[in-house]
Amino acid sequence: MIADDLDTAHKRLRDLFESSEAIVPFTGAGISTECGIPDFRSPGGIWTKNQPIYFDEFLASQEARDESWRRRFVMDEYFSKAKPARGHLALASLHRAGKVTGLITQNIDNLHQVSGIPPKDIVELHGNTRTPPASIAIADTNCNG
Repeated sequence: MIADDLDTAHKRLRDLFESSEAIVPFTGAGISTECGIPDFRSPGGIWTKNQPIYFDEFLASQEARDESWRRRFVMDEYFSKAKPARGHLALASLHRAGKVTGLITQNIDNLHQVSGIPPKDIVELHGNTRTPPASIAIADTNCNG
C-alpha cells in the first residue's frame, strides 16, 4: 500500500511519477470496466458464467475452438461500443509526455491504441480484437477441418 489515506497516496504517487525516468504500466480488465467491458474474475465476471478455455484444450478440440470463437463474437457487442476511459487517457497523456515509454496489457479491447498510444509501444499478452496472438494464429495449421 502506498499510503493510509487518499491525499497522501496521491502525493506519493505523483512524487514517484515525477522522480521516475520511465514508467511501464501493466494493465488488465479493470482499466476497461469503466468502458462497459466486463472483466473475467470478479463476481458476475465472464469466468463465473464460462470457464476459461485453456490453450491445450483449444488445440485438441474443435468444439473448444468453436466455443472460443462464439465467445469472441459475443464480446463484439461490448468492444464496438467502448471508448477509452479516464485510465486509458491518463496513460496516453503520460506516454505523450515521455513518462510512459511502453505498456504491457492483458486486454484485448484495443482501447490503449484508440487512446493514442502507438501499437509499437504496446505489448499485448493475449492479442487483440483486431489480431489474434501469434501462438494461436500459427497453432492450427491443419486445414482439413
